[in-house]
Amino acid sequence: MKHLLILSIWFPLTLITLFISLFTYQQITKTKQLKTLVKNEITLLAKNPYRVYSALPKTVGRITSAVKTGDARPVILCQYLEKHNSPMAPYCLQLFEAGEKYELDYRLMTAIAMCESNLCKKSPPNSFNCWGFENGATKFLSWEHAFERVAKTLKEGYIDQGLITPEQIMPKYAPPSVAIGGPWAKCVNQFLEEQE
Repeated sequence: MKHLLILSIWFPLTLITLFISLFTYQQITKTKQLKTLVKNEITLLAKNPYRVYSALPKTVGRITSAVKTGDARPVILCQYLEKHNSPMAPYCLQLFEAGEKYELDYRLMTAIAMCESNLCKKSPPNSFNCWGFENGATKFLSWEHAFERVAKTLKEGYIDQGLITPEQIMPKYAPPSVAIGGPWAKCVNQFLEEQE
C-alpha cells in the first residue's frame, strides 16, 4: 500500500519537474539568443552610429497555399479560342469533351477549323460548320451537334482507318490540296504546334 502511495505521488511530481525544467531551458535559450542579438547590435552600432530602426509589423495571419494538379488541355484550348475571338470560345469545354469522347488529339478539331474557316469566323452563317464539311454545305443544328458529328467522323472515318497525321488525313479530307503541294496539311500542322 505504501508503494502505491509513493508511486502516486512520485509520478505527478516527476512530470511537474520535467515541465519546469523544459520551461527553464527554453527561457535560458531565449535569454542567450537575446544577449547574442544585443551584443551584435552593439558591435554594429559602434561601427556605424547612424542606424535607422522601425518596428516590425504585427503578424496578421498565415498565408497558406496549395498546388492543385489537373488537366491543362481544356484550359489551353479555351485560351486559344478566346485569343482568336472564335465564336466557339464559349463552348470550348464541350469541344474538348467531344474530342475526348472519341479519343482525338484535343488540338486536331481546332487546327482543322482554323484552316477551314479561321475558327468559324468565315463559315456559312448559322451552319455551325467550321470544318468545311461538304465544302461548307453541311449545316449542324448547334455547336454541340457539330462537335459530336465532327469528332465522330474524324475518329471513325480517318483515325480508325489509320489516317492519323494531317498528311495522311489530307488526301481524303482535302484532296485538291494534294495536287498543289499539301498546304492543307501544312496549315493543320502549324496550328497543331501553335496550341502546344
